[in-house]
Amino acid sequence: MAKPVVYTDFDGVLNAFPDDKVLRRGGQAHLDWLKDGDPRKTLYDVGNAFLLDRTRRVPTPMGKFRVRWSDELTDALHAMASEGNIELNWLSTWQPFTAALNETLGWDPEIVDTVTWYDPVSGQGRLTGKRGTVFRRVEAERQSDGPAPIVWIDDEECYDSVAMQLESLNPTAPVLMVRPDDRIGISRRQWRLIERFVDDPASFDPVTLDEEPTLHNRSGHIGF
Repeated sequence: MAKPVVYTDFDGVLNAFPDDKVLRRGGQAHLDWLKDGDPRKTLYDVGNAFLLDRTRRVPTPMGKFRVRWSDELTDALHAMASEGNIELNWLSTWQPFTAALNETLGWDPEIVDTVTWYDPVSGQGRLTGKRGTVFRRVEAERQSDGPAPIVWIDDEECYDSVAMQLESLNPTAPVLMVRPDDRIGISRRQWRLIERFVDDPASFDPVTLDEEPTLHNRSGHIGF
């Protein structure tokens, strides 16, 4: 197999959205005020979630947007690409402004590509463009003598019915779908899963969907 292709979202995946009260009380480093048994104590614990140690207002032509991320996590993902272990692609609604994200995270734009999957002016493609991108890549890899495994990380698009659609395409290389809890982004457990997949994709089923057990429903899209 070729090296894995990674498609990553930003909001809810690398840019997390913790509870407002947790943020007001000082974030993950200050959880003593939570009572024993409060599920947030386990959710935000740094043994479960990467520490959101960085925050910045990212400038765009549409205004500045506050983002919160973990240097440990983003550095590890970027290292995978810089060491040649993965092909890394942005698949995010930040599509027109990923140059600003690369600068913010310290990512080398020479090794991180951006998928053009919707029209930023008309919005055409925003409802189906992400899954269409992944579906087309799966179909393209079926024609390859050395098909590339695929990792797709998205807090809103990776769910059961989409996994079933991917299975119906009969991928010739494994596909890993990762759906984080948007309050913490990719968890430590999910990152270990991604690492295992990159190291040995052949040990995975044709399509694997991993959803963080603490997932909760939000009304509408969050982030950019």
